[in-house]
Amino acid sequence: MSIGSVFNKGNIVKYLTKGTGIAALGIVAYDAHIIGKLQSDSYSKRKDADACMDTYSNTQYLSSPSTTTASAKDFVNKVEMDSNIRHFFNSAIGYFRGVGQMLVNDVVPFGLGLGAVFGKNWVGKGSAIGLGAYAVLKVFKDVLGFGHYNDLNRKY
Repeated sequence: MSIGSVFNKGNIVKYLTKGTGIAALGIVAYDAHIIGKLQSDSYSKRKDADACMDTYSNTQYLSSPSTTTASAKDFVNKVEMDSNIRHFFNSAIGYFRGVGQMLVNDVVPFGLGLGAVFGKNWVGKGSAIGLGAYAVLKVFKDVLGFGHYNDLNRKY
């Protein structure tokens, strides 16, 4: 492949189309990863707190007076408070929930990015044009705030 063949009009359009799709997929993946990390932390801590609250609540009553049962309940509560196995699995669950949530929220740029990267001829070009239009709309609406209705900050 010669240098001249890279700069042909058809090749430049092809590379711009693929580059646009890769950029969109990268942005979607980055957002999904960050939200996955945040969801991982909050979900695992919430589930750990719920489990600890349940075991602590169980230590607060006895069906019949027994010091052995009370100390067994206290032991179970102590083991639950010191356990980190539940946190490990809940972190993974929270991460994948966050990633899935962001992939659903960003389904339009994700689909257009896939179309731009893997689409042939007019499908790829149309997806790249759609990504450009989506980006312009996103900048005007979400970044600049035009057309965004704000209940908390009304002008009148």
